[in-house]
Amino acid sequence: MASISRHPTAPRRALAGRTLAAWLAAALAAVCLILGIPSCARRNGARPRHVILISLDTARADHFGFLGNPAVRTPRLDAIARESIVFEDCMTAAPSTLASHTSLFTGKYPHHHGVPRNGFMVNRENQMLPEILKQAGFRTAGFAGSFSLDSRFDFAQGFDHYDEEYDVFVGEGGADQNQRPAEAVNAAVKRYLDQTGVPDHLFLFVHYFDPHQPYAAPAPFDTLYDPAGRKGLPTMRELKKSPALTAEAREGFARRFEMQYASEITYLDHHLGRLLDDLRERGILEDALLVITSDHGENLWDHPAQFDHGHTVYQSTMRAVCVMRLPRGESGGTRRKQLISNVDVLPTLLGELGLDPPRGIDGERVRLREPEAPLASRTRFGQATKPWQEVETDPRWTNLRKSRCVCQGRFKLIQTPWLGTEELYDLGSDPDERTDLLKDPSPRVAALAASLRRKLEHWAASAKPLPSRFEPAQQEETIRRLKSLGYIN
Repeated sequence: MASISRHPTAPRRALAGRTLAAWLAAALAAVCLILGIPSCARRNGARPRHVILISLDTARADHFGFLGNPAVRTPRLDAIARESIVFEDCMTAAPSTLASHTSLFTGKYPHHHGVPRNGFMVNRENQMLPEILKQAGFRTAGFAGSFSLDSRFDFAQGFDHYDEEYDVFVGEGGADQNQRPAEAVNAAVKRYLDQTGVPDHLFLFVHYFDPHQPYAAPAPFDTLYDPAGRKGLPTMRELKKSPALTAEAREGFARRFEMQYASEITYLDHHLGRLLDDLRERGILEDALLVITSDHGENLWDHPAQFDHGHTVYQSTMRAVCVMRLPRGESGGTRRKQLISNVDVLPTLLGELGLDPPRGIDGERVRLREPEAPLASRTRFGQATKPWQEVETDPRWTNLRKSRCVCQGRFKLIQTPWLGTEELYDLGSDPDERTDLLKDPSPRVAALAASLRRKLEHWAASAKPLPSRFEPAQQEETIRRLKSLGYIN
């Protein structure tokens, strides 16, 4: 494909009476439209020059000010949200890092892209977002915050530059896997841009890992919500399993862990703001389509009483942050209630660039400059990634017996085949999923459940994953690190 040109053109008009320059501009626009080259579009209300995709690992949507939490301080994200289109109801495809990010980068559910959970290989038949953008003339640079997105799992397909130089290793300060804090991620991005300069077209992927366990924000953030900081807190394992702890003591520690989690969110917000400041100063942000999303949330003593993610598909882990900022903040301040999934990010992003998405994806394009779709017009699905080996017995798909869900409108049906359970919730009146409507269903509720059940079971039966395998090289190291996360038993 031809290289992308930096030169914007005006909208095409009738050629009669034009100057030679105007005629050439119109001809260039036509050529670029045919070739699908994004940079030839108009500068105002048209296609972005750059794409910035920022992933917030383990970030609950209900822990941000702009999404309704008045207690957790997120001033930088609140500010960028006012310049953006905010999706209030975004659902992740899977509550673990690698599976969810592969859905983000392919527009496919895990049972099609083939990555069931962390530690598996990303099949190279997948067309990944960096590959697509590189073919379109973008320079592609990625910065991973943790081992879960290590290039050894073939996640880095299509990146010209992929930075994974972790500086915190397993066991250091309670670290549960090789990782680095947001401040170190920002430093790596800055070094790269200082060395290379700003290309004509940049795809920048930045992954922050900070809200993940063990919830250990540095000072002074660690005492923002709990003056004692981490002093006197047990380990997560002790909190979950110690028979010596009374129920009251567990609840007290749980509240303190949630405050430490909130500290991580505020720390992340601070450094995300500093990254955006740097990108703005370099002239990148104003010409970019910016997407800020989370791969999944976190169970903070919600369902059941533990701090974790992966086992369940309740809103605490499945509802995701999703903010999209158009160049120069066009349509800023728009709030959308339509139901979207992280599989929709790829086709939406490519649509804004004038590029076609790959065939056979599960996601749908959201048209950012058009009115939002009706609330009940979309059905979304998700599937858990845990437990591991003990329930991975169906040869058709590794996760087929794990918990799964379907959302349509305000209703959500959950099935957990390995436990033989089914639940139905009205998220409009019960966003925390406390009242299972199937415990005493009316005829109307029973009919609704039957309809959603058919859709969910049809979706589950459509599993046709690309082949994948647990990464065998350095397998002992991989298992040791992921065991500490609870990703493997």
